[in-house]
Formats: sequence, structure tokens, C-alpha cells
Amino acid sequence: MIGLLLPVLFMLLCPVLAGGAVLTADTAWQGTVRLDEDVLVPAGVTLTVKAGTTVTVAAAESTKTDPEYLSPLTEITVRGRLVVEGTAAAPVAFAGAGGKTGEWAGIIVDHGTATIAECRVTGAETGITVIDGTLQLRRATLRENRYGLTAEGAKAEAAITDSRITGNDYGLFTLNGARVTTSGTTVADNRKNDTHRAVARQTWQVKDLRPAAELPVARRYGDEVLRGETVWEGRVVVGGLIRVPEGSRLVIMPGTIVEFTRKDTNGDGIGENGLLVQGRLLAKGTAAQPIVFRSAEPHRAAGDWDAINVMNSAGAQNLFEYCRVEDAYRGFHFHFSNVAIHHSQLSNNYRGVQFQESVVDLTGNTISNNRSGIQGRDSVVLFADNLLAGNYLGANFFRTQLAMHGNRITGSGREGVRLRECTATVRENLVDGNRYGLLVADTYFGELDRNCLLNNLETGFSIRNCDNLEVAGNVIAGNGFNGLNLQDARAVVAGNLIADNGERGIGVLTFAGTITGNDFAGNGRYAIDLDGKKDLAAPGNWWGGDDPERVIFDRRDDPAKGRVNYDEASSVPFPVAWPLATLPTDVVWRGIVTVEQPLTVLPGATLRIEPGTTVRFAPAAGLAVRGKLLATGTAVAKIVFTSAAVREPSAWDEILLEYATGSEIAHCVFEYATWGIHSHFTNLLVADSRFSHNYGGMRFRSGPVRIERSTFTGNTIGIRAYLGNAVITGNSITGNETGIFVREKGGGLTITGNDFAANSGHNIRVGDFNNEDVDARQNWWGGADPAATIFDGRTEPGIGIVRYEPVLTRPVGAGGEGKP
Repeated sequence: MIGLLLPVLFMLLCPVLAGGAVLTADTAWQGTVRLDEDVLVPAGVTLTVKAGTTVTVAAAESTKTDPEYLSPLTEITVRGRLVVEGTAAAPVAFAGAGGKTGEWAGIIVDHGTATIAECRVTGAETGITVIDGTLQLRRATLRENRYGLTAEGAKAEAAITDSRITGNDYGLFTLNGARVTTSGTTVADNRKNDTHRAVARQTWQVKDLRPAAELPVARRYGDEVLRGETVWEGRVVVGGLIRVPEGSRLVIMPGTIVEFTRKDTNGDGIGENGLLVQGRLLAKGTAAQPIVFRSAEPHRAAGDWDAINVMNSAGAQNLFEYCRVEDAYRGFHFHFSNVAIHHSQLSNNYRGVQFQESVVDLTGNTISNNRSGIQGRDSVVLFADNLLAGNYLGANFFRTQLAMHGNRITGSGREGVRLRECTATVRENLVDGNRYGLLVADTYFGELDRNCLLNNLETGFSIRNCDNLEVAGNVIAGNGFNGLNLQDARAVVAGNLIADNGERGIGVLTFAGTITGNDFAGNGRYAIDLDGKKDLAAPGNWWGGDDPERVIFDRRDDPAKGRVNYDEASSVPFPVAWPLATLPTDVVWRGIVTVEQPLTVLPGATLRIEPGTTVRFAPAAGLAVRGKLLATGTAVAKIVFTSAAVREPSAWDEILLEYATGSEIAHCVFEYATWGIHSHFTNLLVADSRFSHNYGGMRFRSGPVRIERSTFTGNTIGIRAYLGNAVITGNSITGNETGIFVREKGGGLTITGNDFAANSGHNIRVGDFNNEDVDARQNWWGGADPAATIFDGRTEPGIGIVRYEPVLTRPVGAGGEGKP
């Protein structure tokens, strides 16, 4: 008991807290407290701040790498309980030591609880952050912070009473389902936004690598050194630190389960058992028999064990393939080593991967639901085709030679990707649904091309203090505030689609490069918002059909700002190539979009195409929609699907809708395709559209489908039905070789009120395997005998009959409804 009271007595009597601490027992602060480093209140521990206490927080002097912390700035992180006992006569104050906004991280309630009364928080990046925790805030003031209060996560609850959130850059942010209630509270006069509420799209479902079987224990280890060559298989339990010295090798066979018991001798909440490899490690599982590294505890938790440490192993490559790593402090931790991680899964760790001074190949992995996904520095890195999903911090690379391509980074609570002082090639990545998308800082060379930065809650792409960057061919769209932020930067920003961002396409503070050849459309307040005093060169862009002066904020609006030069504005959009082979998230297409390879809209995603858009397909390219397609043009601004190359039938593939219920197609043009539309098992309406010069206009199976007021002309086959359920009405089906081909089971069709004429083969042809009659009453047949233009059971006995009587006596298109 005396030992437990010592930290409390120390804090009560000592006026200064020098350095940082992980509090291992209940602690109280009183008087004047100075924090030079981070403070962590772990689960099970209470920090009490007495009335009248002043807590001054020094700025961090170096970049932190400890996974238990969430910011590179100095922070107070609460995973246990924080009680602030201020009173009206003796309030509590938390403030940065330098008196500047954003110089310390703030109070972070990370899955913990906080009760804060009569308190003032100033100078922080975020005064108070609640991450899936609980906050009671009474009679408090949050002022001169970058953000006043942010609550995020479906488990976060904050009750704010009689408080003031004012004079910050941003006031109160409620993100991803957090529950915030206010009573008697003022949220006003924050410089940029008072309140903001946003929810990111649901992150991808992760396919787990699970053990093939739960095995009996084959071996148990304590603290041991494995010399020579050791092979593990079955189930191995580690109750200490296993070291593989230089010159030795550990081989782990497919299907092996390696479990670590929890040992925490210093009481900081972090397990200490693990692996230390100074020789070489080969852990090569398979998809059917992955290797699993996990906690041995009955109730597994992040930080139960330390890490797979690979140190000073820079010779032959250490290989991890089809491995699952969970419940660790750091799943993988490398220094001065050569390591490859392929097709593996890292989940429920404080940090998935951490390394420095190494050669690292990360390819095809899933890194999900960790507090931090990846942190790497001073290394050569290949980062390709990985999925980072649902981590609080995504990927952070510092002073790294980086090749990053084909990755999907989604659902990060803060940054999806942060690059600092890197030499980087970043290409064809999707950064979607994070709080912040891609941040590039202090970088003096890089190519950031053909990426999709979509639907991030605040900013899609930020560049600060950078030079000699190429930013080209990116799709920067649907982000909550700004698409692209530029500060103290020089770059060429060219050929990007910057559209549908909530407030600004590009926000500029200071920029010395050129912004040219970009498409700006549908951004909330401004296409470009110039907040600095220097002029900006933005010639030769397309402004989405708007007057540039209306969508640009500069000296014409505020004499204290610089002027944006928008000379040589384009009257038509520039073609932008869609960068990815899949479309896994909601997106809007505008202008001219080129599809260079087969493209799939994944289940759960919606592609919306704005009126007036042209979609051009390269040879053999097409669009497979397994989510939803909303292509609704207007009579004066049709959507055109066409060839990017030759103008002849079958110049491109087709638009396939498969289980794509909810899709809408209206006022569209389909030309030069193999099939304009190919619909399977989709409830679909196609209206007011034109299908011409295709091999086939439209084909469908199942349905129900409704095709109305559309034109099919110049195709080999206008419409083909197979086992279909459809209403085909009000259409002009003329000048094709075959108007409608009923391949099989035509009894579910109703073909009525259409114009058939000049189809060189047949107006309707019944297939050899169709044994059902077809309802085709009340159509106009071009003035000819309908039977002479139809191939059915009258022509070839044994197949179905087209029932065409009564007929219309004049065309629907020329004479309205027509008459029987």
C-alpha cells in the first residue's frame, strides 16, 4: 500500500514533472506541472488533476516512434481514467509552453474515460480528442487550438455542459458515429469551421488468414538462444525472449501456431516476450496453412507480447509469407536488416510494422485494425498491392526511398499516408475514407501520379515545404473540405481531375509552381482558394463550365491576397484516365474519362456519372458493375460511352451490370461497343438513350428490366433477351440487322408501343431454343406485313410464336401513341 501511495505523494509535493511517464499507479498532480515528454495513463490507472493546477506542455524535440502514442507531438494519452477537479475559484489550465497554436497534441482519451471540470485547454493540435472513449466536460474553455474537440468512433461519447469552444481554427468535430451532446455550450467564432460531422464509408471486409487447425502444444520455451538451424512446426508457446544469433537460422513450417505468454515486469502495460533474430528467419506459410503469431492469453489484447524483431540481419533476405501476426506491441520490428513480408495479415497490434535502416519489401499484405499500421524511416522500401484498413494511423514513411504502388489505404482515424523527407514514386494507389488522405512534407523530389484520393473526411492531398514534385493524372474527388492543399511548395500540378470536394478543389497558402491542364468541377465553394499574398499561375485549366472568376478566390475578392492567373482557360475538359483496375468506393465522374483497362465497380460502391460526361474505352476495355451505376444525363447533356480509338463496332467491350440493382441509365449514348449494356440479374431501367454502331445494343438475362423511349439503330443486334423478364416499350428499333433476338424463354417479355422498321434481317428473331410465345402486340412494323419481318414458329416449327396482333397503324415516334 505504501508503494502505491508514493507516486501520489510525489506529484502532490513536487512542483515540476520533468520528462514523460507511463503512470503505473494512481497519480495526482497539483500546483505547477511541466511536461517535457508524453504522459500515458494506462488502463486501470487514474490521473487526478487537483483544483488550481497549471500544466505546461513543452513542444516535442524529436519525432516519436513509440507505438503506444498517437501523435508526434507531446501528448497526454488516457487509456485509464482522467479526473480534472477544477473549480470556479481555482480552475485548471493545460497550455503549450510557447504560447503557439498546435505546439502540443492535447488530451487524448483513447478508449478511456475523462471527467473534466472548470478547465482551460489552449495551444494544442486538438484540445481534447475522444477515440472510442467517454468524456464528461463541464464549464470548460477550449481556445486557441487548431481543433477544439474531436470525438471519433462509434463507441465515443462526449457530454459537454456549460462550456465554450471558441477561437480555435476548427471547433467541434464529430466523426464516424461518435455521440456528442451539448447543453448550455457555445461553439462559435472558430476561424474556419465551428462544427463538422462526417462518417467515412465502411472499410473493406478483410479476409482473415486463420489457422488451418487448433493444434496441441508441441514445444514450450522460456528465455532461450536457438543456435544452428531450428525448425518449428505444430504449436509453439514462448514464455520469454527467443534469440536467433548471427549465423543461425529459424525455419517455421506452414500451419505452425506460435503463441507468446504475457510478461510485464515494469507494469507499463506492454508485454515483453518475443523473438529477436540476428541470424535469419524463414516463415513461409501458404494460403491454406498460414503461420500464426499471437498471444497465448485466454483474453487476447494488443500489446500482450513484444515483437518479431529482426536486427542486423542485412545479408540473405528474411522471409515472411502467408503469416498472421496479432496481439503484439509491434508485429514486425526491423533494424539494419533485409526483410520481405508477402501476403500476410497484421491485426490488433499497437503497430503492425516498424523499421529503420533496412531494405523492406511489403507486397500483398493486409494491415488492419491496429493503432498504427506502418512506421518506417531511413530505408529502401517497396510497398505494393497492400490493403491498410481501419488503422488509427495508416502509413508513416520518413527519409525513405519509396516505391509505392497499387495499395488501398482506407478508414484511418488520422492520416492514410504521411511522407516526410522521402524520395518517392507514388502511383496508382487508392487513398479513400481516411480523416486525412496523403500528406507529403519536407520532400524535394517525387512523382505522385495516377492515384485516387477520394472521400477523405477533411483533406485528400496535402503538400507542405516541398520542391520538384510532379503531381499528375490523379483523381482528387469527394473529400470533405479540400481536395489539395499547397503550402510552401513548388510542383507541377497537371492533368488531374479535381472535383466534388466539399469546400475547395485546391487551397493555396504559398505555391511557386504551375497548375495547368486540370479539370475542376463541382467543388463546393471554390475551385482554387488563394489564401496567400503571392500570385499564382493557373493557366490552361478547365473550370467545369463555370466562369473562372466565380470559382476562384483571390485578390478580386480580398485585396490582401495574391492574384490567380487563369489565362487560356479551356472551353472543354481534358481527358483524364481512370488510374485503377477497380473502383471500390463511391466516386463521381465528370468531363472526359478514359478507361484504359477492364474496370470493375466492386460491390458496395457507386459510380455516378454527371450529365455531359464522355467515357472513352480503349480496345478490349469495358466496365463491369457489381455495385451500382448511376448514369443519368439530360436531354441537352447526354452521357456518352464511346471508343477511345477506332470508330467501328466492337472497338471496346461492354458495360456489364451483374447484381447491380439500383442502377439507373437515362439520356445516354452507347456506340462502337461489342455490347452497349449487358445486364445480369439486375432490376434495371434504361430510358431515353441511344444505342448505335455496336455489335449489339443491349442484352440481358433475368431482370426485371424496363427499356423505354430509346433508339437502337445501326447495330448487328438491337436487343437480345435470354431467360428475360422485361418490358420493352416506346422505343425506335430501326436499321439494325436484327431488331430483337429472343434467345430463350421469351414468355417473360412484353414488347409493346415500339417502332420496328428497316431491320435488314428480322424485326424480331426467335432463337432455336425458345419454346415460349412472345407478347409483341401493338407495335408499328414499318408498314410491312409483320409476319414477313419476324422469324418464329411460323418459319421454323417447334419454336415460339411472336403474337403481334393488334398492330399500330402509324409510328409511335412520329405520331404519338399510334393506333391499333
